[in-house]
Amino acid sequence: MSAYNLNSVRLQVIEAGEDKVFMVTGGRSHIGAVATFYPDRERVSGATVHIPGHKEQELCERLARKAALHLKVTVTVIMGIHFDAITRMQIDEIVQTAEKLLDEELYQTGRLIQ
Repeated sequence: MSAYNLNSVRLQVIEAGEDKVFMVTGGRSHIGAVATFYPDRERVSGATVHIPGHKEQELCERLARKAALHLKVTVTVIMGIHFDAITRMQIDEIVQTAEKLLDEELYQTGRLIQ
């Protein structure tokens, strides 16, 4: 059982040469979706895989696209956040928190101007 605790949502960064792996977890951590995107001329291309029954796919892909676009390297985001019986408002808070954590990381690298 995993009670809602927004403070448990974390972003870890793993360096892979110039490329980056971002792991976003919270609550009962797991792998629910994985997205990899890379620079492709003036845009980014990539793919997302999700485990059936998990709902992280859309957010995972959005974060991977954003990071690859700003960092200009290949980026993989691994995401798995689970809290039991949460509300729509709590889901929105989790999404905002994950986006904020990525923005803070990109800002620290000098690749995002706030």
